[in-house]
Amino acid sequence: MGSTVRIGLSGCGGGLESISSSKLLDLVERIEAWGFDALWLNEEHFQGSIVEVEGRRCHSPLILASAVLARTRKLRVGFSVLLLPLHHPVRLAEEIATLDVLSDGRVDFGISRGGNGRYLEVYGVAPESVEERFQTTLEFCLQAWQQGTMTFGGNAYSIEPKPVQKPHPPVFIGTYSDEMAGWTAREGHALICHGITSMDNQRRLVKAFSDAGGDVRRVPFGRFVYVSETDASARKELWPTVLKLTERLRGFGLFNRKGVVAERDLDPEVFFNEMVIAGSPETCARKVLALHDELGLTYLNALSAFFGFLPLELLEKSLALLGTEVRPRVERVLAAGLTS
Repeated sequence: MGSTVRIGLSGCGGGLESISSSKLLDLVERIEAWGFDALWLNEEHFQGSIVEVEGRRCHSPLILASAVLARTRKLRVGFSVLLLPLHHPVRLAEEIATLDVLSDGRVDFGISRGGNGRYLEVYGVAPESVEERFQTTLEFCLQAWQQGTMTFGGNAYSIEPKPVQKPHPPVFIGTYSDEMAGWTAREGHALICHGITSMDNQRRLVKAFSDAGGDVRRVPFGRFVYVSETDASARKELWPTVLKLTERLRGFGLFNRKGVVAERDLDPEVFFNEMVIAGSPETCARKVLALHDELGLTYLNALSAFFGFLPLELLEKSLALLGTEVRPRVERVLAAGLTS
């Protein structure tokens, strides 16, 4: 394996709504300067109806992506994930392709079936139709992005524009199901693992993907990440955020969702020790390398905003250290392993 490690950031766009849009886009420019590879934007809805004053209020991910891509030159922007059954296939194919053209090919198409009952109710989507809508929308987009026309009724139309990336923007699929992870590999797509999932479940999904022939080096592997000057300062600075976030997640009844987390995972101590990569640059680099050694992973997808609960000044410090201190340490070790 080479010395390159990719580090993306997930949820920063969806987790910083407590600050102004101008500050968010200024931060995106610094994220690119710090050497990050990608920013992954979440699709969420109705957050303001179930939380009080803290946490994320998610922007429209497609509109936010256009602003981020306009302010950057190298940073890739992906979705973690778009809930495919909620989108009209023609409009979605047009908008993803438009983003790809405007950014000169910097878009990653992250998607999932989605199963949030509140979303389905409001969008008028029958729960029993979710699987079919996912499959038909994905197939439509992949076909629409090819050269040529598609037939609707008695007429043929070309869905425009066509994306820059050929044959299409990379497809990343989020799932909690072994069956779906295996299907993702067999279809030639990449798995995306969300950081809210426990390590046991992450391992299970990566194994199912790998066993079906998937390349784990393509998997953006999500973990909450916080970097400070020392291990002690990392715990002290992050602990209030851990308490707030675990309380919120327990309130959602998240542990009732099979294949995500167990109730014990949301105990603050367990969450800090097992769900989060936190500490000094040396400690965080060591934990990232441990993921590589165990699972063969080379793409860390850092949930650094902690769903919007982490104060902005701490987020900025953590991101700077992650990009300028942790990443070089990881790459040096990988390079030494390659040449030894």
